[in-house]
Amino acid sequence: MMPIVPVLNGLDLIRLRDVVLTSPVFGGTAGDYPWDRWMTAALQAGVPEDLANQGRSVFREAFQHDWPDQAKVECGWLDGGTTMILQALAFPEEAAARWNYLYSADNFGDAAYADEVTTDPMDIAEALEARGIKTAVFFGKGSA
Repeated sequence: MMPIVPVLNGLDLIRLRDVVLTSPVFGGTAGDYPWDRWMTAALQAGVPEDLANQGRSVFREAFQHDWPDQAKVECGWLDGGTTMILQALAFPEEAAARWNYLYSADNFGDAAYADEVTTDPMDIAEALEARGIKTAVFFGKGSA
C-alpha cells in the first residue's frame, strides 16, 4: 500500500512505526517512551502542540490502562501513530473531540461522545490537500 504522505516536514511517516514503537515501555527513560516519541513526531509534522499533547495522552493511556485492542489500534499501537498524525492534520477538530472523549471515558469524565475519525485514505488525502498538505495520492483529475 502506498502511503498517503511518505515524508512531512522531514518526518519519515513510512518508518514512524519503527521509531515510535521500538522505545521500551517498561524500564524506559522518562521523555523517551513511545508516546513521547509520537508527540515529538507529531510536532515535527506540524500538529499544534495542544492537539499533539492530547494525542500523546490517549496513546499513553491506551497502553497503561490496557484499553481494548481496537482502541489501542485507534491510538497508534499498530502503526506507531501515523494515522493519528494524519487525522490531526486533516481533521483537527474531529481528532480533538475524539481524543478528548476517549481520555474522558477512561477517567470517568463527562466529555460528549465523539465518533471515530475516519481512517479512509481518500478522505484523509482530500482533507490534507484541502489544507495545503501535498499527498502522494493521484486523484485522477486533469492530465497525468
